[in-house]
Amino acid sequence: MPGRSTPITLRAQALAMLEEGVPVSRITEYTTLSKPTIFRIRRIAIERGYDPQVSREFKDEYFTDAPRSGRPKVITEEKLTNVLEMVRKNREGREMSAKNIGFFTGISQMSTLRILNSQGLGKFKPTYKPGLTAAMREARFKFCIEHQHWSIEDWKNVIWSDETSVMLGHRRGATRVWRTKEERYDGTVIRTRWKKASEFMFWGCFSYDKKGPMHIWTRETAQEKKLATIELETINAIREPILKAEWEINTAMRCINLGKQPRGRKPQWKFTPKTGKLVRNAKAGGVDWYRYGRVILMKKLIPFAKECAKERSKTLVQEDNAPSHAHKTQEEIYSIFGVQRLLWPGNSPDLNMIEPAWAYLKRVTTKNGPLKTRKEAEDAWTKAWSELKQSRIQAWIERIKPHIDKVIELEGGNYYREGRKKKS
Repeated sequence: MPGRSTPITLRAQALAMLEEGVPVSRITEYTTLSKPTIFRIRRIAIERGYDPQVSREFKDEYFTDAPRSGRPKVITEEKLTNVLEMVRKNREGREMSAKNIGFFTGISQMSTLRILNSQGLGKFKPTYKPGLTAAMREARFKFCIEHQHWSIEDWKNVIWSDETSVMLGHRRGATRVWRTKEERYDGTVIRTRWKKASEFMFWGCFSYDKKGPMHIWTRETAQEKKLATIELETINAIREPILKAEWEINTAMRCINLGKQPRGRKPQWKFTPKTGKLVRNAKAGGVDWYRYGRVILMKKLIPFAKECAKERSKTLVQEDNAPSHAHKTQEEIYSIFGVQRLLWPGNSPDLNMIEPAWAYLKRVTTKNGPLKTRKEAEDAWTKAWSELKQSRIQAWIERIKPHIDKVIELEGGNYYREGRKKKS
């Protein structure tokens, strides 16, 4: 057969010139086809029905390449399907190397890579999302249903606050998974992220109109612990007789409702955390309800809320249900200062519009490499917070409505792309 790269028209021209009596040397010079190739073109055409004594009509079928068996394809449809099913089946498949995928499907590593690349699959960092229990999903869904009709103007009344952990020398993104660009939020490529140890905690708050104060937590000193103990003893001494009197009234009312004295021993008053005694139970150096209330609420968050309320009378303070935030004493502090708060569903950073700030600040503070010392980290975060633009904060807050719509669509789930849609 003539070379498969030879065009059909060129083969037909060579045969026509040969039939017209043009010397083979001239045909070779004009078409660049070799002498044996020219005569082979004529022989094959005759075998396929060409008869110069009957007709000089040149049909395509005289010159097209005949099918040839060749080497059987290694990548069959069955193997292509097997590779894709193995990759997309679960998380293990997403993280498996091309060599191992090929081993289990009976093809080479290079054939595996060709299949994956042909289907648009490449190796990417996994997408991380907080793990959600059934109760968390239900709470998220309920919250979003309750607030789905809030406008951006309503959300401008909210002060967003939270903490984030800052880790020194931290390296991310070592794991890679097979996925297409569209599969970023597929369940098999999502990795759940839980809270980890950190070098220090950074707290901040802001509203749509103003950037609030920030705070870097340090370990509680022995002197601070001593003063806290003295203060709690004083407070508990005041609280106990009040709470005891309430307990006695409630106990007496229960007896009246029963119509007789309950069996067993007579109830005895005990001043414990269950009956209202204030007790600290934070880990060494940790942040508990006491420190959060004294350092953040009373000195930073409440004053900022009062300032915002001068321009927005419906100001609300958003807080999640972390133990230090949801302690009963915090509600008392808010009540004393006349500030309203909006409690948040647990494990929902996608619904807290200060969360994008943490990712942004971590990129900014580590753009020249990981932070190596605590002082370096504290200076970098303080500077980055002071330089954070209000226009960027406003763009983050404007994400809330599409996020709420998406959580409702997923019935409390969080497997979706966060942020605003890009304008087309």
